Amino acid sequence: MLLKIVSTAAISLIAAQIGFTSFASPIKWHAMERGLPPNTISGQSASLTLINKSGKDVKIYWIKYNGTLQSYGELKNGSTKIQKTYSNSSWLINSLDDKPLGYFRTIKGNNLAIIPKRTTKAPFRTMQYTSRQSANAIKWQKSLRTSLFGLLKINEQGNDKNLSPLDAVKTSSQDKGTYLFHEMELNSTSKSRIKAVLTVPKKIKVPHPAVIVIDGHSGTRHSCYKDRGFATLLAEKGYITVSTKVSQHSLREEDKTMMGERLLDLIRCVDLLVSMKEVDPKRIGCAGNSLGGEMAMWLGSMDERISATMSAGFLTTMDQLEQNHCRCWKFPGIRTLVDFADIYCLIAPRPLMCQNGLKERPTWFTVPIAKEALKEISPIYSDLEATDNLDFVPHKGGHEIDVPSMLGFFEKHL
Repeated sequence: MLLKIVSTAAISLIAAQIGFTSFASPIKWHAMERGLPPNTISGQSASLTLINKSGKDVKIYWIKYNGTLQSYGELKNGSTKIQKTYSNSSWLINSLDDKPLGYFRTIKGNNLAIIPKRTTKAPFRTMQYTSRQSANAIKWQKSLRTSLFGLLKINEQGNDKNLSPLDAVKTSSQDKGTYLFHEMELNSTSKSRIKAVLTVPKKIKVPHPAVIVIDGHSGTRHSCYKDRGFATLLAEKGYITVSTKVSQHSLREEDKTMMGERLLDLIRCVDLLVSMKEVDPKRIGCAGNSLGGEMAMWLGSMDERISATMSAGFLTTMDQLEQNHCRCWKFPGIRTLVDFADIYCLIAPRPLMCQNGLKERPTWFTVPIAKEALKEISPIYSDLEATDNLDFVPHKGGHEIDVPSMLGFFEKHL
């Protein structure tokens, strides 16, 4: 990448040369004191002009697609750096002793990024849940859900949602003995069409319970059905199931967030189920492991039509997940607002089961860290008088679902 470093006094000359002042877009500064920015994801060609007004010399890093850092040297106080880049790129600013100060997330076109003076402590987890009366707990949930929808850049769900028609069609069907296995296509947005799997029991008592099944980090819509996976077992037990791929690591549409696109695809799967006469809309659950466990957390938290959520192989803290793991979970503003426990709190008082394996990798989703996170979820279930609806299963396996516990959970709550 071509690089130029100039003094502040020369900014006007450079601006005149590139026409910068007439069409540059100022981008937001995300102050931070811990962790790393979200990974860079694919985007369009762009330019970045960094102006250091922090009062101190700083270091500049590009966050690569795999989350590692690439140094772009130092920028002296009062100097400017012009850099070719891409939209959806993360640029980290550190102090000279490599303490994080904040980051920028680029957009299309020419980006103006002004590194400010730090006058106050960087905001962190400003909407952490603390125990309160039930009415105030519900108000907190509503406020946080609204804030998260804004960060995710997707429409809020409800009577005022403005989503394109599903236009769902079956592209093929297979007879699996006790149930039918349908390949589906449906709209996520007016610009994005997604594929899904839908299973429906042959002998069905209408209305019937359904479960959205979600696979992991490299999975597809078929993965959780393979080798009699947990989705197949649910289908054989007589549940209607639906699955779509949520493991993409790039944006389909500009000016969205990757997590928002993943979540919206699952919300449209809920829409699909609700549209079916065979489905009881009051008995829809979701289940997943690893990334699937994360997306079950998001879906159960953000779509109140989910009656029961089973999240396996994910309950942890953001501090833990900053280390030794893909940061595809991260997007601008999330750490300022919450930790994962706060997102799980949005599920209350509806039933929630979290599972973590005793044989998990020591740097992943360990039971001791899960128990610490659980301590921050328990208060809202108590405040909403629903302690019986919160269940934690530290099973004997590794990074996997404990199927008997999952089946018992859905049998009880759906």
